[in-house]
Amino acid sequence: MALSTNTSAARGDWIARLERIRQHFRTGILHNAAWMLSGQSLQMAGRFAYFVTVVHLLGPTGYGTFVACAALTAIMSPFASCGTGDVLIKHAARNRSLLRVYFGNALLVTVAFGSLLTLFALLIRHLVLPASATTTMLVAVAIADLVAGQIVEVCLHAFAAVEQFSRYTKLMVFSTGLRLLAAPLLLAFRNKPMGWAYLYAASAVLAAISGLAAVSRYCAPPKFQLDLLVPSVNEGFHFATSVASQSVYTDTDKTMLARLTSVESAAVYAVAYRFVDAAMLPIRSLAAATYPEFFRQGLQGVTPAFGFARRILRGSVVYGIVTSLALFLVAGIVPLIMGSAFAESAAALRWLCPLPLIKSINSFLTDTLTGANYQWERSSAQFAVAGFNVIINFWLIRAFAWRGAAWSSLMTDSLLAVLLYMIIRWHLRRENAARGTTAPQAALAVGGE
Repeated sequence: MALSTNTSAARGDWIARLERIRQHFRTGILHNAAWMLSGQSLQMAGRFAYFVTVVHLLGPTGYGTFVACAALTAIMSPFASCGTGDVLIKHAARNRSLLRVYFGNALLVTVAFGSLLTLFALLIRHLVLPASATTTMLVAVAIADLVAGQIVEVCLHAFAAVEQFSRYTKLMVFSTGLRLLAAPLLLAFRNKPMGWAYLYAASAVLAAISGLAAVSRYCAPPKFQLDLLVPSVNEGFHFATSVASQSVYTDTDKTMLARLTSVESAAVYAVAYRFVDAAMLPIRSLAAATYPEFFRQGLQGVTPAFGFARRILRGSVVYGIVTSLALFLVAGIVPLIMGSAFAESAAALRWLCPLPLIKSINSFLTDTLTGANYQWERSSAQFAVAGFNVIINFWLIRAFAWRGAAWSSLMTDSLLAVLLYMIIRWHLRRENAARGTTAPQAALAVGGE
């Protein structure tokens, strides 16, 4: 009799657990994350397809030249919108009636600043890029990345702000699909690196036009309110600094490799890093889906925002460990996919394989500070590690080529994790002292443990 009672109780516990899991997976965040994962999976497949096509057609020298230009514009691109896309999400996630105004202002800022940054890129071209990166190539890449591509990003931010992630996903996949269709057309160009720059820009412009039409139809047309323009730029500057710093410690090593060693070395490293980026797809999807929620949680301070992050980090850390091990084991297939010219990329990927674990932690620590209105502290930490990355790259890349770039990437992301956690712990202690509780007690309570 006692055994039967215990069995019934155990069965009841399992049913209750399954029901909790079912309810958990029905939440809006997981629904949004599923849309993001499906969309980013298709985007990754499309990017990988045109990436392989372009690399094979351009070869290490041609691709190294192109990626040097793209890395330079990637460093500048956050300042094209000056963070106004993130300001759009912040305010529209809390009050949807503000979408039109912040969407319109973000577009104005993007066109103006993107054009100015294109001119600046031309001024410094001879200082930071190899001679094979011509003025025409840089202009084409800058139009794609600093103007049209940033308009697409603003449109994506508008969909994210009102949690229309199905349309977010469709626009993202459409943008990648255009570039995938453009890749085979590269065969028609005699100067293939320059031809890819033209096709790269054309596909970005078409995606930007489509994005503007989609947001205007399904969300709201842009409204321009000039008195909010300067406040938006001032608030967005910290977001832009944060993304720019991230671009520096993520992309500047590729530009420095092309300048300080060779474009072939930059291509070997860029190919390996592309596999790391692909491995981060589920984490990026989850981060995009939870981003608006961090702003809502952060209205009450760092404590609830960090509690929300803790629940996400349990799974993201496990994913990071498994992915890092998988990358190490499968690195040998890189030359089989990319060609024998990229044999060294297998070794580069093995050096870079711990990055998914580290980045899976950083993604949600940074959003904790952003959601709690401490974006400037997040930006300061990222700016500090970006400076650290550039300084050590001058030594490591000169001495060890792509191996030095890999070592600096690992050190930089690890340092960022430490700095972010120290800042968050300081805020937890401060907030919990005001509430009369200890930091561990409050973190556990909010984390639901």
